[in-house]
Amino acid sequence: MVAIGEGERCAFCEAGEMIVPITSGQALKKPKRLPQKLGMKLREKAEEMDSQPEELGVELILKGLNEELDPDELVEHYQALSDKYLEEAKELLKKRDLVQASEKFWGATASAIKMVGAKRGLKLKKHGSLWSLVDTLAKESRDRDILRFFGEANTLHRNFYENEMTETAVETLAEDIEKLIERPKSFS
Repeated sequence: MVAIGEGERCAFCEAGEMIVPITSGQALKKPKRLPQKLGMKLREKAEEMDSQPEELGVELILKGLNEELDPDELVEHYQALSDKYLEEAKELLKKRDLVQASEKFWGATASAIKMVGAKRGLKLKKHGSLWSLVDTLAKESRDRDILRFFGEANTLHRNFYENEMTETAVETLAEDIEKLIERPKSFS
């Protein structure tokens, strides 16, 4: 088990940029840079696996150490990723970077759903497994908006690749994504 001290966390920034271990809320004085070639490889592999670079980076480090996060740490990890991506998405939307904002909204949503899966002892790696859990959550809660909003998150994910949505469309779907992300926090 990899245990990170209380109040400590390890965060990856965008692949190809800085990796900054954050300890008790303070970054190291001299952040280290991930070599650009390695950063690009991490981003490409993450896209192949339909993952985010930060998520894949943590997974690879743990695998290399022959360690796993315990279920509570995994829940915390996905919650932190969801919160991080949501904040980044909002900032990117303000800057009118619709393509990157779309992908960050997707990342926030997928991480929130993975958090629920982790609470239930599930590891969700593919879109299909995310959809299955979302369907289960909608049935359990009798809340079909969960399915609808997840579909909207998927549309934003597609926009990352297609760049076809207007600013109004991204903003409208983003409102629903925020509603969706709040719901999984109440599921166990």
